Amino acid sequence: RMEGQGSYTLPTGTEYRGALRDGMFEGEGELIFPNGGRYRAVWHRGVPVQGKYTFADGLQYKDKKWHYCDGYDRRFYTEICSGLKPPG
Repeated sequence: RMEGQGSYTLPTGTEYRGALRDGMFEGEGELIFPNGGRYRAVWHRGVPVQGKYTFADGLQYKDKKWHYCDGYDRRFYTEICSGLKPPG
């Protein structure tokens, strides 16, 4: 079984880089998705116990107080950073 620091590429093209123990993700590691997104987490027996997702454009996902593409302002993060104003 996989053990120590390393990388593993899943059939979907998603790559895991980080700590492995007894063939599972264990400790600090990161999933790198083909679209450029990244999920950095602390893993325990293959399950993330704490993590943060970052989109390909650098926006970090927040499960609370999400201000992007909501009912009030439908712009994306890159549009807000580039200065594009909402209609109206």
